[in-house]
Amino acid sequence: MPDAGEVLVRAESVSKVFSSRAGDVRAVDELSFEIMRGETLGLVGESGSGKSTVARLVMGLQPPTEGRVLFDGADLASVRGREMRALRRRMQMVFQNPYGSLLPHYTAAANVAEPLRLHKIGDQDSRRKEALRLLDMVGVNPRFADLYPRQFSGGQQQRIAIARALALNPDLLVCDEPTSALDVSIQAQILKLLVDLRESLGLTCLFISHNLAVVERLATRVAVMNHGQLVELAPAEQLFHTPQHSYTQTLLAAVLPVRGAKAATLVDAPPVPEEEVT
Repeated sequence: MPDAGEVLVRAESVSKVFSSRAGDVRAVDELSFEIMRGETLGLVGESGSGKSTVARLVMGLQPPTEGRVLFDGADLASVRGREMRALRRRMQMVFQNPYGSLLPHYTAAANVAEPLRLHKIGDQDSRRKEALRLLDMVGVNPRFADLYPRQFSGGQQQRIAIARALALNPDLLVCDEPTSALDVSIQAQILKLLVDLRESLGLTCLFISHNLAVVERLATRVAVMNHGQLVELAPAEQLFHTPQHSYTQTLLAAVLPVRGAKAATLVDAPPVPEEEVT
């Protein structure tokens, strides 16, 4: 496992401008931050603040208009071909809509094994064996491995998506609002799963959410975005107890009823029975 404390991701004065008939929109404006190996960086802000654009920039799915994003020292905008393919193995993403992120005509096991097939890892039998192991690890009963995504509940679909994201043993896991499309009781189960996986696998995570109570429990450090700009970045405990920026103070005031002891229930709540298949 790589040494903790090293910089894995570095964004240097990154901006992203989208052009449209109505004019240019600066979704991300001069953003700079680092993600250290082994930490979870929480990225929060209201809808439209640019959080999901940051996720795509960090994953190399979109090039920045200005600045650069470095993954383990490599500029993602300049990496091509075989080198980029190698980097792709090391960064994976969990999306907001689990059903939309899965291949609907593939079974659960085939979805999880697909990254292994694409990167030519193992043979068909070994890939299936690994897929079954991963499904079991995230709480999906392997005897349902040959069912299709539509036959699972939303929470189980997200577990399958998480298993697929872990198939290549990535260094970085980007979670873009991974629980917002789920019922509250199921959110607690998925968040508990992510906490357990982070601790057992030593994952480095970028966790994006508008739910500050969740971020308070999960994140090592927290970055706050407003209108595409980074307005505050601090260790989680410091930011939630002594926020410095007026926008951060406003966000925390808006969710005050779910902070503190109540926030703990989002992750620490006992499991709620969930239908595995529908």
